[in-house]
Amino acid sequence: MILDLTREVKNDTKVFPGSPLPKFITWTKMDVHNYDSEVIFMSTHTGTHMDAPSHFARDVSSIDKIAVSRFISKAILIKIKKGSDQLITASEIETSNVSIMEGDTIVFSTLWENEVDKDYFFSHNPGLAEDAAKYLVNKKVNAVCIDSPSIDRGSDNNYPVHKILLSKEILVVENLCNLSKLNRQYFTLIITPLKLFGASGSPIRAIAVDRRLSVE
Repeated sequence: MILDLTREVKNDTKVFPGSPLPKFITWTKMDVHNYDSEVIFMSTHTGTHMDAPSHFARDVSSIDKIAVSRFISKAILIKIKKGSDQLITASEIETSNVSIMEGDTIVFSTLWENEVDKDYFFSHNPGLAEDAAKYLVNKKVNAVCIDSPSIDRGSDNNYPVHKILLSKEILVVENLCNLSKLNRQYFTLIITPLKLFGASGSPIRAIAVDRRLSVE
């Protein structure tokens, strides 16, 4: 199985309030220049994206400085359904019966991805509790990923979970989709950002791979 966990980016892709809508600008045309090309204007935190540690912390890695070995890792899917502004706690992670090892990537499926067309998708999304973030720091995980637009709940403008994870160089991936199609708890996750010099984040292509199943 190879499954795309990435949201499509287009001119009307929903973005965080205050962020620019992505814009695709035609640059050359086949009938004029003999080839097509376009210019893209958008936030580095558009759609399915990775937060570099430098997004919320000082003296840590920007997106171009992250070791490429971290972009392919063993992932653990934890399904915990959550509603508006609800938090995933450390105790819920502990009782999910998963064995988390150093270097693993944790992927949370809250089913919030199904709310993407709602007005409150960005403002009231679920996220992690601070104790959950600290628990994962202690586990020395590689990355924490979620199907909501932010690892912090939408109503919290202090972004405590971002600060806890990113200050420890733990990668954050947000706005995943198609997690409900994953039936395996353990799989390989590929999360590939652009190598943008000095940037605090990048859109990514997130891909789940499970070679025990046939390619779909």
